Amino acid sequence: MKRPAIYLLILLFSMRTVVFYAQNTQKLTPKFTLTIYDASQIGGGYPFRSLRVVETNTSNEPLQEAGCWEDQGVFYISILYNGLPLKERDTAVRKKREADAKQTPCKVPRSKAVIPPGESGTRYLNFGWDYPMCQPGTYEITVSRESDLEHPEKSVTVKSNTLTIVVPESATCDL
Repeated sequence: MKRPAIYLLILLFSMRTVVFYAQNTQKLTPKFTLTIYDASQIGGGYPFRSLRVVETNTSNEPLQEAGCWEDQGVFYISILYNGLPLKERDTAVRKKREADAKQTPCKVPRSKAVIPPGESGTRYLNFGWDYPMCQPGTYEITVSRESDLEHPEKSVTVKSNTLTIVVPESATCDL
């Protein structure tokens, strides 16, 4: 009987000790909401080329973030065409614009564009040249962005409403 007890003690002491530490992995509540509108109707007609994105401060403190107001890189645009994901065009123009954007300094730093609690700020996202939206059919557009770009481990993805655009058979496109 002593022999199994000794083997059990040897086994217990030879195993690595596993220690669990409590970690704070709690995600933060976003401080804003996103709402999108069809901004191409301002100019009228097709093709659909731009979105008006309204960022509403839902916190009790001013919303002030780093970056540029004209920076579209913080937003992810998801477009479905007749229920299937629409792929971005692979054009030299888009690549040149992205390269230029990386080298262009901020015209309006976001640190100066503070959104007070309960108020909203508006941005325009122009993407019509990046996505072929001339074919007749139904397009469903959603915009999202991370709530905390500086601390991705605490960030949550904030999604906008879904905007549905129906391009009729009779539509013409100049792209």
